[in-house]
Amino acid sequence: MFRQAALPVLAGLALLCFGLLVLWLILVKFDDMIGRAAKAATESRDAHWSAQIERANADANRQIANQAKAALAIETEANARVRAVEEQLTTMEIANAALPFGDACGLGRDRVRLLPN
Repeated sequence: MFRQAALPVLAGLALLCFGLLVLWLILVKFDDMIGRAAKAATESRDAHWSAQIERANADANRQIANQAKAALAIETEANARVRAVEEQLTTMEIANAALPFGDACGLGRDRVRLLPN
């Protein structure tokens, strides 16, 4: 009699264990799917921000290059102006040295004419 009463209980426990095992497998699979989806979302977001950073770096490098070009152009123009003034000064010194009475004190009419207007 005990066997006949225990058989349905054992069958119910076996079905319950089987159901719990299936439920556990489903939850493991679901957890794995959620983990893969989270990892894919993270990788996608990382790729997006990496691309944003690359674009920002490219823009910054382009601006640095443009500023370097502008600085070089300004420096070239300044050097040209300095050379022109130095040449003008050298020309004036040569013309001044060529005038008579170089040891005279003060400015004579000829020396004043050498000065730029």
